[in-house]
Amino acid sequence: MLLNVNPGLVIYTVLTFLLLLFILKKLAWKPILGALEERERRIQESLESAERARRQSEELLAQQQQVLEEARTQAQVILEQSRKTAEAMRQEILANARREAEQMLEKARREIALSRDKAIDEIRKTAVDLSLAVATKVIRKSLGAEDHKRLVEEAIEEMKELS
Repeated sequence: MLLNVNPGLVIYTVLTFLLLLFILKKLAWKPILGALEERERRIQESLESAERARRQSEELLAQQQQVLEEARTQAQVILEQSRKTAEAMRQEILANARREAEQMLEKARREIALSRDKAIDEIRKTAVDLSLAVATKVIRKSLGAEDHKRLVEEAIEEMKELS
């Protein structure tokens, strides 16, 4: 079977097609093109908006990183200041402790010297009392010159030993 082409039908189909194109051009072509242009404009605006949002996000990220870096720097400064303050306090406490220890040692030395001086005074008083007692005994016994000399020398020796 062969295709039979009817020339009237072909002309009628072509005319109908051309009429349809003319009607579409007059009625639908502008709205379709307008809709396509509107869609293209909206897509372009969306792309531009997305690009602006991306740039803003990058700027915000850079600002946040800068703020974070500043916070880290401030934290380091604060830590360093705290370390210095702690070290200064430690040095001050050590200096105070040394000063107090030195004062305590000096006080102990003074007390020891005072006790030693008191002991020496006490020994001298005792020596004087002993000398007086010896002298009293000597006077009572009325010893001779040699005995008297010997007793004085013994008393002097005793005093030397006690000092």
